[in-house]
Amino acid sequence: MRFTLTSTFAALATLTTVIAQSCSEAGRFGLPSVSPSTLSPGQTFTVTTNLTCAIEKGNTPTYLDYYISASATHKTSGPILLARRTWDKSSPPIDTFTTTLPNWFYFDDATYTLNLQNSFEREGPTGEKVITAGGIETPITITGIN
Repeated sequence: MRFTLTSTFAALATLTTVIAQSCSEAGRFGLPSVSPSTLSPGQTFTVTTNLTCAIEKGNTPTYLDYYISASATHKTSGPILLARRTWDKSSPPIDTFTTTLPNWFYFDDATYTLNLQNSFEREGPTGEKVITAGGIETPITITGIN
């Protein structure tokens, strides 16, 4: 029994270390994915964000804002807000929603990303709590541009 109990604790300690090490720095605000990742205006798609590492690193969301952003060699419009979500801290560490890509001003020569802004509470030097934010982006492709 002693060997089994010791082995069990050792296995749990190893598992905890592996989980902690598997959280990359990039995942500190959440890891969003888009399905499908190739979209056309008016198309419905699903966003799923794994918040396990964000929560583990102390960046438990208060709010989650999702945007579509463009980058090009010419002027593009600012980010398009897809969703603003209030995070329920008692929820599992996955945020999922379905939305539609708005009909907007997209360009064939632009590169697009889905941006996640995780707004989370931090305690300042005097104990006062403030909300600060960090973000991560994931590439998407927009086709069917008029």
